[in-house]
Amino acid sequence: MSTPRPAMPGRRPPVMSSGQVTRTLLLVALIAMVVGGLAFQLGAADTSFDRPGEVILLFVDVAPIAWFAAAPIVLTTLRWQALDARLRWVTVAALIASAVAIAVRLIVLDDPPLAAIVDPFTAAFPVWVLAAVLFIRTRARRFAAGTDEGITLVGMALGFGSAAVGVALGGLRLVLVGPLATPGVPVVPLSDTPTVTFLTAATFAMVGGLFWLVDHTRTPRI
Repeated sequence: MSTPRPAMPGRRPPVMSSGQVTRTLLLVALIAMVVGGLAFQLGAADTSFDRPGEVILLFVDVAPIAWFAAAPIVLTTLRWQALDARLRWVTVAALIASAVAIAVRLIVLDDPPLAAIVDPFTAAFPVWVLAAVLFIRTRARRFAAGTDEGITLVGMALGFGSAAVGVALGGLRLVLVGPLATPGVPVVPLSDTPTVTFLTAATFAMVGGLFWLVDHTRTPRI
C-alpha cells in the first residue's frame, strides 16, 4: 500500500514591492491634497484665480514640501519592516511636517494663531496623508489576498471624505478668520450663512460613507 505524498506547501501570498508602495502612497497623497485644498478654497469662498499657475502655487507650502521630501527616504530606509510599521512612520513624518509648518507661520510669517492652524497645509495636512495611508493599507491587503475588488470604492470614499474635511475647514476659516481674497476682490460664499457650507461638507462626508459602506458590505474584511 503506497503512502500518501506530503502536501505541497502553498505559494507565498503576493506583496506590494517597496517601490510600488512608495509610488502609490505619494500619488494618492497628492490627489488627496489637491482635492482637500480645492475643497478648502470652495468652503472659504476663494474660487477666483487671476494669475497663471496660481492653482499650483496653492499647494507649495512647508508641510507638503517637507513631507514629500521625507516620505520616500523613510519608506526606502524602512523597506525591510512590515508595511504597517512603515506607514506609521510616514504618518509621524506628516505630523512633524505639520508642526513645522505651524511654527513657520507663527514665528517667521507672524500669522495669527487661528489663521495658521485653520489651513489645509498646517494642522489639517496629516488628514491628506492619513487618507493615502488608509488607501495603501487596503490595497496592499487585498493585493495579498489576490484581489483588487472594491478598491475603487475605497478611493471614492476617501476622496469624498477629503473633500468634506476641506469644505468644512474652509468654512471655519471664513467664519473664524475672514475671507482669503485680497481687499477689493468680491467674495461669493456658498451661502449667506455658514450653515450651508457645513451642510455641504456633511453631504460629502455622507457620500463618502456610503461608498465605504458599499465596499464593506460587498467585500469580506481582509
